[in-house]
Amino acid sequence: MAVERRDFIKQACGLCASIVGISAILPALSSCTPLKSYSGEIIQGSIQLPVNQFAEENNLVIIKNPTLEFEIAVVKFPNGKYRAFELQCTHRTYPLIATKSGFVCNQHGSRFDLEGKVTQAPAESNLKEYLVQSNGETLNIKI
Repeated sequence: MAVERRDFIKQACGLCASIVGISAILPALSSCTPLKSYSGEIIQGSIQLPVNQFAEENNLVIIKNPTLEFEIAVVKFPNGKYRAFELQCTHRTYPLIATKSGFVCNQHGSRFDLEGKVTQAPAESNLKEYLVQSNGETLNIKI
């Protein structure tokens, strides 16, 4: 079965276009790597988070616990400080989506930065923050 010249050119051009397209979007996809999540157990009103959960390129860890209604985001700042926020939108109590640059509510568009501050309405209040204490190797997040 002979391949006609026209079909061959279509297939070859389609393949080349696919390769060029993939190479163009590959750098953008690297920023879409999933955030680190940690299943933390609540013991005496606190969750223990090992500091080694943070990598050099990862300044954000999401704590999941089935007894909590909302996840908790723990952010490591360049000065070595840590802050923890409840991932609940302060506008209408919807869960937030964590990104490497902040938190987003998909319901009404509210946005918060990594310090828990509102950057886009309709939310007017900053995120609920939990007390974080460090002993060097472990973070103690008071729930």
